[in-house]
Amino acid sequence: MMNLFRQYQTAFIFIIVVLVLYGGYTYFFAPSTAAVVTVTNAPGAGPDQDLVALLFQLRGIRLDNSVFADPVFKSLQDFGKELVQEPVGRQNPFAPLGGTTIAPTPTTPAKAKK
Repeated sequence: MMNLFRQYQTAFIFIIVVLVLYGGYTYFFAPSTAAVVTVTNAPGAGPDQDLVALLFQLRGIRLDNSVFADPVFKSLQDFGKELVQEPVGRQNPFAPLGGTTIAPTPTTPAKAKK
């Protein structure tokens, strides 16, 4: 038996090192084996339920209109500016510059080959 071990000593050491490395890898890097529970097609579950819950929370919000009657609010000034209508550019901005204009041609959908 001892003679067999000495004859294959490097092979036995290699196998032991591989087993130790594999054990270390599975212990430190293997994914958790915790049970994962997924619920599908359950009534009341789904992406819309979050939105519905949020809408119900927003429904309970009440605004105090007395803020608009406050003299400080009434003293605020509007610094907005009126937007002036600008002239529209060229009809086809990708057309070449110059006096010639190419009239658009109507396009028809391509027929599928059978």
